[in-house]
Amino acid sequence: MESWRGRVSVAADPTSPAPATNGSRRPDRSQSRFFCNVPRKVALFFFVVAFAALVIGGGFAEISSNGSPTSLETAVVRWTIVGSLVIGVVAYVVGGRLLAERSDGGG
Repeated sequence: MESWRGRVSVAADPTSPAPATNGSRRPDRSQSRFFCNVPRKVALFFFVVAFAALVIGGGFAEISSNGSPTSLETAVVRWTIVGSLVIGVVAYVVGGRLLAERSDGGG
């Protein structure tokens, strides 16, 4: 009696040959908008921090007893968002200038 496994290749079967690759490799990070250099990675990090602060600020309203966050919570969230956005924009611009300088040949 022939088993089902003998007729059809099962993905978890270690005896079957590995599937053929389609020739694709990992993407080239130098072509990415954010992963091309360190300042752009820093910008992405601070944009994520700003978004997280926005979400956390919304959570403060949910956990407050009267439905609105305190003025201290509001100020902390506001300045975290503003500061993160400022640092992120500056780092993004610096990264863009470094990228342009590198593509121009350094001159």
